[in-house]
Amino acid sequence: MKPFIAFAIALIVIGCTSSVKTNTVSANSEPATSHATEPATSATPAATGSISGVINFQGAVPKLPSLDMTGDPMCPQTPQPSEAVVVNNGKLTNVFVYVKEGLPAGQMTPPSEPAVVDQKQCRYVPRVLGVMVGQPFEVTTHDQAIHNVHPMPSKNTQWNETQMPDDKPIVKKFTAPEMMVRLQCNQHPWMRAYVNVMTNPYFAVSKPDGSFEIKNLPPGEYTLAAVHEKFGEKTMKVKVSAQQPAKANFDFSAGK
Repeated sequence: MKPFIAFAIALIVIGCTSSVKTNTVSANSEPATSHATEPATSATPAATGSISGVINFQGAVPKLPSLDMTGDPMCPQTPQPSEAVVVNNGKLTNVFVYVKEGLPAGQMTPPSEPAVVDQKQCRYVPRVLGVMVGQPFEVTTHDQAIHNVHPMPSKNTQWNETQMPDDKPIVKKFTAPEMMVRLQCNQHPWMRAYVNVMTNPYFAVSKPDGSFEIKNLPPGEYTLAAVHEKFGEKTMKVKVSAQQPAKANFDFSAGK
């Protein structure tokens, strides 16, 4: 009986030892799981502000001649209004508004989504836009007309490509900042768009009601600029505070 008792005692000891090891592993795993669900201790992003406003137009609106597109049967065959100056109830559209000074030096990471210009009814849509250096710039077409897309930069590489109806988009990238790059079509001389190549995402284009908004700006003092293809550029100083929208209205006129 003694050998049997000794063997039974050994089994009990082994079983207790295995139980202790299992409990130890389980106890060690609980803090790891709990730690993984704790809030991150890294610093949160700085609170930001915004700038919003309206582009006003004062005085008589210039009367521009209508566009004759009848030279191409695939374009509209009735006179079309010019888009060089568009004023609605005293508000100016297609004004490019951007932060000109005050941001930290250096280039920010561009978005992977393209900035898109479409061709509709033998016009570029939109007429004014911004794109970051290194961001894809895409030109599409919904026309049955043949277009010849030709930007006219001074700091970036110039290119000139034919785009047939139903062709795939033309995709390019700008490599240097440059304001108001004229985009034209060699097939249709009235077609114009203006591309602003930026090193930051802090820009906007005034809407048909003249309004604009630039979001997610770090707090600070900035020089804000508004530029129009016919009326030039105006600037003002704006202070941006965290989570508080700053207001900035610009007034344009035809002048002399």
